[in-house]
Amino acid sequence: MATLTVIAIALELPAGLEMIGHNAAHLEGPLGLTPHLTVFLKPTATGLEARQLARRWSQLYSLQIQRILNRKSALSEFRRWSGLKGSLSFLGQHPLPAILIFTRSDRGSLNLHQLSQALSQQPEVSVVRTDQAWLVRLHSILQFLNRLDQVLYVLFAMTAVLIIGNTIRLDIGNAQNEIETLRLLGAPPSFIRRPFLYRGGWYGLLGGLYAYLILLIEFAVLVAPLTRLGRYYSHSFSPAWPSIHLGLVLLSVGAALGWIGAILAVQIELTKRASH
Repeated sequence: MATLTVIAIALELPAGLEMIGHNAAHLEGPLGLTPHLTVFLKPTATGLEARQLARRWSQLYSLQIQRILNRKSALSEFRRWSGLKGSLSFLGQHPLPAILIFTRSDRGSLNLHQLSQALSQQPEVSVVRTDQAWLVRLHSILQFLNRLDQVLYVLFAMTAVLIIGNTIRLDIGNAQNEIETLRLLGAPPSFIRRPFLYRGGWYGLLGGLYAYLILLIEFAVLVAPLTRLGRYYSHSFSPAWPSIHLGLVLLSVGAALGWIGAILAVQIELTKRASH
């Protein structure tokens, strides 16, 4: 059980990190990870003109309309978020224009920079702002974490191979008398090695099953706080549980790693003992 627990932890940790990333991907839109284009119109644009321009540009550039703020709504929102409620009255003239907020559609062929340039050339537009810079940095961080998860997969796979190999080596040492008896009776090397190879495969298979059970227990404990956290950002958020497919992958990977560890241990240990 101690050996299976260590194997299960080695298989479960990278799979758990991948599941966390999978659930975080569901919050990409609500967390604002979808790139936005904020278009500030000329101060003379009315609310009706802002709606007409938003519909026209969404069709022309394959954009999705996120929000339309007329001048009154823009001023009201600025007051609410800035805390300068009474101070804006000293400005006299209305300081803010109408604002259009777009998100890029999957059908569009232009990237965010090209869309920004195209909209900036429109006569009704004062300025266009994008959140591309921080999104590029954020996606770079996410790519780094994804690569780190891949490295952890390799390291923990090597750990599982070494653990199973060492366990099989100890099993071979404990069965030394039986091995010597089989050799004296003329048993071929493949016959002697086969039980240890099967045993390594079973170690890995049961370790993969154990890892999947640990994942299910973890998510059973974490699902309530994870759901509460996600619904602060999206009312429809529902965490994804470890799938049957992931369980089958853990079983297959565990069995393969167990088989590899057993092959290495049997090859090294039996060759060394045969030479003695």
